[in-house]
Amino acid sequence: MNKLFFLILSCLFVFPNLAVAKLHVVTTLTDLAAITKEVAGDEATVESIAKGTQDPHYIEAKPSFMLKVNHADLLISIGLELEVGWLPSLVRGGRNPKIKQGELGFLEVGPLVNPLEVPTGSISRAEGDVHPDGNPHVTLDPIRAGEIAGIIADRLSALDASHEALFHGNAKKFQDRMKQKIVVWKERIAKSGVKKAISYHKTLTYFFDRFGIKNSAILEPKPGIPPTSAHVMDVIALMKQEKISLIMVENMFDPTVTNKIINDIPAARAVTVPVAVGGEEKIHSMDDLYESLVKAVEGK
Repeated sequence: MNKLFFLILSCLFVFPNLAVAKLHVVTTLTDLAAITKEVAGDEATVESIAKGTQDPHYIEAKPSFMLKVNHADLLISIGLELEVGWLPSLVRGGRNPKIKQGELGFLEVGPLVNPLEVPTGSISRAEGDVHPDGNPHVTLDPIRAGEIAGIIADRLSALDASHEALFHGNAKKFQDRMKQKIVVWKERIAKSGVKKAISYHKTLTYFFDRFGIKNSAILEPKPGIPPTSAHVMDVIALMKQEKISLIMVENMFDPTVTNKIINDIPAARAVTVPVAVGGEEKIHSMDDLYESLVKAVEGK
């Protein structure tokens, strides 16, 4: 028995990869967790801090979340100041040198996928919750989600070179699947005839941009500011003028604000939509999420 024990122990020194545990990845959002799982397969454990039903701008920095990041080999976030109100506190409280900014275990993907709506000129708080480096809701574009998969594959490979081929192969499969499905999704949206829509927040910017839908107005008068009666009346006037019949309210917001609009424009349709994996029980993957949004546009 002793000989067997020492034989196993010696193998762990001679073949150190046998002793290496799976990478533990913590993501800020469920979308990032879903993409990471696609890329990592069985070679990493992955968990998200935020739930798919939560507004990612406002997450409580709980001690349990600090414990999560304390055990992480890799922390993946969107960046673009989406998590600025809570993630720095978690990183400080987690006391994990591997996931500090600038280290290999810290990855922000948003700035790497050509953000939209980057403001020009000076920005002040009077304009609401404006993101100075661009709109952070990048995962709602299937193509950018594919790019994020490639970025994550690169970083996982840097942390675990023994599975580099697997990581990049899985990322490529995800990218190819998104490219194939986007052709069908575009055809279905074109067939629906929807070319303009209203949203509550600028969450759907990337989805609308990818599928050629004009986001004609936002129910928030300014980012992060709840709708006012005067602004809702302006939206109603615009919808009548431009013949807009679809309102998509992200399910982290109160959909009752649309009641006044529907009363004034009976032909209009207001739908509450999930905007993250886990936003509804049936949304388990990025494919499910995009399919749900396409169906909402179609009225199904």
